[in-house]
Amino acid sequence: MNPSADAVLRLVEAVAAAGDRFAEAEDRIIADTGFTGARLRVAGVLEAAGQGRTVPQAARSLGLSRQAVQRVADDLVDCGLALWRDNPDHSRARLLELTAAGRAAYGDALRRKGLWAQAMAEGLTPAWLSVATELLALMTRRAAPKKR
Repeated sequence: MNPSADAVLRLVEAVAAAGDRFAEAEDRIIADTGFTGARLRVAGVLEAAGQGRTVPQAARSLGLSRQAVQRVADDLVDCGLALWRDNPDHSRARLLELTAAGRAAYGDALRRKGLWAQAMAEGLTPAWLSVATELLALMTRRAAPKKR
């Protein structure tokens, strides 16, 4: 194997390990808000839309299966962070939206993540972070399945 391919494999392993650590940190930081990392991502789709979304719409936005998002949506509702409402455009696909408590908890979770990011950024330059972000974006695109 050539040195670049070996370096790619080391990078992939490092990214996987970092992803695990970052997910654990995120869950720990926001645990008492009622959110998990997965719930926070679904809530982010709802907040970005500024209105309710169906589960399939949220799933497409996140690049996840409808079933995975359905489980998280049901968890959000069970925790009182979101609610279902009728969809005027579709009788069977209800709209999911955050409750007032969900919006407040979402804002608190984002604030905490921001403070964590500030601590993580100490000693790192924006240029380093930009290069790392660009490299990961490129590698992610290359790893995507080829369209036929």
